Amino acid sequence: MMQAGIRNLPGAVVIAGGLIVEAGGSLVGAVGVSGAPGGDADEACAKAGIDAIRDKLDF
Repeated sequence: MMQAGIRNLPGAVVIAGGLIVEAGGSLVGAVGVSGAPGGDADEACAKAGIDAIRDKLDF
């Protein structure tokens, strides 16, 4: 699990609402969302954003 290593970095905080973006088998970025009443809703919004551009990511 990628988050396990990140959790040990100084100054890093792992909370719901952030998702990695992968394309062509590589990590190309991430989307973070905050502000909904709960991490589950933040994560759902991040996923919807990634899904909206998924067809443009696979290279």
